[in-house]
Amino acid sequence: MTNDLPRSLPLTLRDLAGRRIRVVPFGALITQDFVAGRVTIFLNQAGLVRDVVVENCG
Repeated sequence: MTNDLPRSLPLTLRDLAGRRIRVVPFGALITQDFVAGRVTIFLNQAGLVRDVVVENCG
């Protein structure tokens, strides 16, 4: 499996299978460490997905 996902969304759950994922609730503090291929899902105040970020190597 490659660490690169297409920059265009939407992603499906299948695209995320086997990847490191972190979910960030609204207002939470997170570390700024870089993990290639990790997917970060940011939630809004209602607990819905606000943004999805994939950490790519390049």
